[in-house]
Amino acid sequence: MKSIILTVALLSGLTAGSGGAVSDGELSLGGVTLGDSESQVLAALGQPLRQSDTGEGIALEYPGLTVLIGWLEQAAPGKPRHVLQVNATEQNACTPSGVCPGAPLSKALASYGQPIKSERESGSFWEYYSDQSSCLLQLGTSGDTIHSISAVCQP
Repeated sequence: MKSIILTVALLSGLTAGSGGAVSDGELSLGGVTLGDSESQVLAALGQPLRQSDTGEGIALEYPGLTVLIGWLEQAAPGKPRHVLQVNATEQNACTPSGVCPGAPLSKALASYGQPIKSERESGSFWEYYSDQSSCLLQLGTSGDTIHSISAVCQP
């Protein structure tokens, strides 16, 4: 009962203008950071279970972690691809502060402060925007639990 009251109190205190900020260092999931090179991802995680062309880049799929690799600028021979987006759905793919899918929302609040709460067609999200770039950490929520985390940059 105490956790239900805490969750209701936390959720009722959220407003669009009260969003917390994160550093670019927090835009990392499972050891993969936005901007890492493709070779850094392969060195850290090994070969993916699946690889597919998304039209915007290549999706490398690992258990509970999908890494979108592409070019930060126009593709050209000899230019390496880099991490454009990281999506996590399992408990082993955490942020550097230890916020993981499956964790209670209170863990994100303790680590990052108040988020911007967004209701989108694809669900409810808590969003923390970087104070250093146009990137964000987006936490997919269900009840008082984090079910997914994405690190992504806005164009």
